Amino acid sequence: MNKKRVKILVHILGCAGFLLIPILFSPELNSSGSFLRIAPFKRDFLAYLLLVGFFYFNFFVLIPELYLNKKHLYFFLSATACFLFILFFPRLLFPEGFHPSGPPHHAGVFQLQRPPPGPSPNHRRFVDYGIRLLQFLVILVFSLLLKISDRWKQVEKEKLSVELSYLKAQINPHFLFNTLNSIYSLAIQRSDETPTAVVKLSEMMRYVTTEAHSDFVSLEKELNYVSNYIELQKIRLGNTVTINYKSEGVLRNKLITPLVLIPFVENAFKYGVNPEEVCYITISIVVNENVLLFNAANKKVKIDFSKSAESGYGINNASQRLAHSYPGKHKLKIEDGENEYTVSLTITLA
Repeated sequence: MNKKRVKILVHILGCAGFLLIPILFSPELNSSGSFLRIAPFKRDFLAYLLLVGFFYFNFFVLIPELYLNKKHLYFFLSATACFLFILFFPRLLFPEGFHPSGPPHHAGVFQLQRPPPGPSPNHRRFVDYGIRLLQFLVILVFSLLLKISDRWKQVEKEKLSVELSYLKAQINPHFLFNTLNSIYSLAIQRSDETPTAVVKLSEMMRYVTTEAHSDFVSLEKELNYVSNYIELQKIRLGNTVTINYKSEGVLRNKLITPLVLIPFVENAFKYGVNPEEVCYITISIVVNENVLLFNAANKKVKIDFSKSAESGYGINNASQRLAHSYPGKHKLKIEDGENEYTVSLTITLA
């Protein structure tokens, strides 16, 4: 059952449970259905129906059209009008103090009911108004919180989508420009690695522009993208840094969120490379059944941040994407030590 159907079912069950309240708490519940014919029950049941209607009217109309557009005065006035309607309309439709009677012995069709013993009618009416106000406020606040929560989730989803589009659009220009310069240098030297570098860069561009728009992609294609990125970095950096990369496990028939690993790989090369120092970068990806283990470590080197390009995506955004795509199905541990920066990530794959 998909999420939309589950949501509809929850709403149906919630409304049904709410409408059962006046039935279950009716004093005449055991009177062989006679409670269905008395005015107090009809008033209560109609009020509950109107409260359900107000919940959806508030959720779909008042909150998005007035409250979220900062028309708070109109929202307050509209909610007040709804409350007064819910409070008095049932009493107008089913007045207090009268009940249908048999063949009239008096001039009217309705016979005046004797006031029952106990609290005065005004006192009972005051208590009923207070209860109805409390119910109305609960419905109002609940629908408001629910709509704001939905709006926040939608904004977060749109933000993540924009961030992913931004990443796909640029593939980190700093890396791209440096790679093109390296390929140009290889071409000048007539190096045998030139065709390989061009093919790998072409595969990366094709993956980003044609595959990475989906919510999930083949794990093989995603790790091929990571592998191409690292191979191009090896070509560009030469012997200035020691790079160790391994990928193990069965990749077939497994899916992963696209471009979710590359920010951590980019980060290792961005902050772990300095031609004036002895540097190392170690990256390991192991797939064990449906669990992916990613580890990256790099020596922390001195970086001139005034000349360093900003990362195309960033660790923070990658963490948010993981939380969105794998809630409760991933563990991310980052250790920023004095001499080494390490990332350990575990993902339960789709």
